[in-house]
Amino acid sequence: MNIQQAKNIPIEQILFKMGLNPQKTNGFESWYLSPFAIEKTASFKVNQKINRWYCHSSGFGGNTVDFTVKYFDYTVKDALVFLSDFDSSFSFQKQIFETGTKEVNSKNQVEKILPVQHVALVQYLKTRQINNSKNIELLKEIHYTINDKNYFALGFQNKSLGWEIRSKYSKICLGKKDISLIHNGSKTLRIYEGFFDYLSFIQIRGNLKIEESDYLILNSVALLVKNFSVLSDYDFIELYLDNDTTGDKYTSLVIGKFKNAKDCRVLFDGFKDLNEYLVSGSEIKDRI
Repeated sequence: MNIQQAKNIPIEQILFKMGLNPQKTNGFESWYLSPFAIEKTASFKVNQKINRWYCHSSGFGGNTVDFTVKYFDYTVKDALVFLSDFDSSFSFQKQIFETGTKEVNSKNQVEKILPVQHVALVQYLKTRQINNSKNIELLKEIHYTINDKNYFALGFQNKSLGWEIRSKYSKICLGKKDISLIHNGSKTLRIYEGFFDYLSFIQIRGNLKIEESDYLILNSVALLVKNFSVLSDYDFIELYLDNDTTGDKYTSLVIGKFKNAKDCRVLFDGFKDLNEYLVSGSEIKDRI
């Protein structure tokens, strides 16, 4: 995909995948709550006629590539890889996307970091069939504030000391979006899209008695290309990305670049991801 093709991708498509819907529309203009700020009144304007956006609360705007570069902190090259998953003929009537993860950049939102102990969070983990989370160093109970309101959720720390926040009601990122990398002194690296897939594998690994490895949790599959240098340090790479078109694309991309990489999604064949496989209660077999 070249820059002009990327610029033609409707900005609404990116926003929709991030879980953002317009608060109001007026002719060719749609207004959203800004993804660059926490606000109650929509200040982020999209003009569908010219496919441009402007964030009144932050004072900047641009085209689809500009948005992708700024929001995800990408280079233009990384943005083009990310945008190649999108369709310039997109319409809301024809396309359905998963809700993405909103990044919240305020530095003063995390109030407390605790071991996971609140009964609601323990119960939430149980509904996802995660029963061995106590020994996961990066997983914490995070108490935070947004718009002077207090919240708590599971938090999984990334390399930039940001937090991937998850609960029954929340899916956001506090701080800078980044990968999470867990070193165990291994020459094997296992790669997952989200931390619930990693937690699921740790549980499955215990049952199957699979050897330990290092782990890369992407927290956003679009961060994979940006972190190819990490993969170069390993003799063996195991890929456990989602069973969907995006997972197919990035699995093929890695296997094409790294001859020591292996598609290990056979472990959860027939399911979207490792956690869905675990929650299903299907018999766990050593398929790797």
